[in-house]
Amino acid sequence: WGQFDGVFMNVTAALEDGVLMGLYGVIGSEEQQDVPLLRVYIPGTLWTMEINVHGAGPEALGGLDVMESGPSSVLCMPSTVTSPETNSFLGEELTELRNGWWKATYMASRPEIAAQFMVDILGAKHIESPYPWPPSEGCIATKWVAFESDNFHVHFVLAEEFETANFSIAEVDQAMSGFEALESGSFHASMYNSLVLEVDSLDEYLLRLKAQSMPYMLMQTTSKQYVLFMIIPQNAITVQLRSQHLSVEEPISESICTEDFGQMAF
Repeated sequence: WGQFDGVFMNVTAALEDGVLMGLYGVIGSEEQQDVPLLRVYIPGTLWTMEINVHGAGPEALGGLDVMESGPSSVLCMPSTVTSPETNSFLGEELTELRNGWWKATYMASRPEIAAQFMVDILGAKHIESPYPWPPSEGCIATKWVAFESDNFHVHFVLAEEFETANFSIAEVDQAMSGFEALESGSFHASMYNSLVLEVDSLDEYLLRLKAQSMPYMLMQTTSKQYVLFMIIPQNAITVQLRSQHLSVEEPISESICTEDFGQMAF
C-alpha cells in the first residue's frame, strides 16, 4: 500500500490497458471518515496493490466508481478509527506514513505466529491494530508489526468469514507452504513469492534462526551479495533478506541461481 503522490500511477492509462482495479473506502460508524483506497490486481499473481488516494480528485482517479468493500460488520472496527491524517493506529513512535511503499499485507491462518516471528527473528515491533484480537466471529482479525527505523508495516489478516465450502485459509496455507521442503534443505517453488528486505548484515538474523531451530537457506549472488531465505511457520509466508555482509560461518546453498537486484529503495 503506497501513498498516492499524483505521479505514482496513471489510472486513466491503466484502465485503457484493461488493468483490473477498484476504488473503495473503509465502511464504519458515522464517526469514521472514509479512507479511499485504489486496489489494483497484479495479473498472473495472487497479489494486489493498494494505493492511498485520500484527497485525490476525480481527474486523478480516472472517474472510477466506488465499489462495495463488504458488510460493515466484517470490519468490526471501533468508532475511534479516523482518517489517515491522524494515523491513530500507527503507534506512538510511528506518527507519519512514509512515502511510497509503506506496508505489506498477507492473508494468514495464524496471524499471531506470523507477527511474533517478525518480532523475534527480524526485530520488528508489535503495534496496535483497529481490528479485534483474539478473533471474533464474523469479524476480520489482524496482527500488525512495524520496523521503526524504516517506518515500514507488515500486517497479517485472518478473514474467516470469506471462507467457503471449497476455500479454507488454513488449507491454502498448507498447500502453498514450503516449510517442510526448507527443513529438508530444498528450495520450494513457493519461496519465489517472498518479501525481500535489505539489511546491513545477515549475522544476527542467522543466529536468531539457529537459536530457535528454524529452517533457512543461505545463498549468494554472482556479485557476492548474500541471500537468506526463511519461511514463517503455519503461514506459508517467505521472507528473503539480502546483505553484502556475513561473518558467521555457514554453508552456502547452490541449489538455484540468484540474481543481484542492486540497491533497493522504496
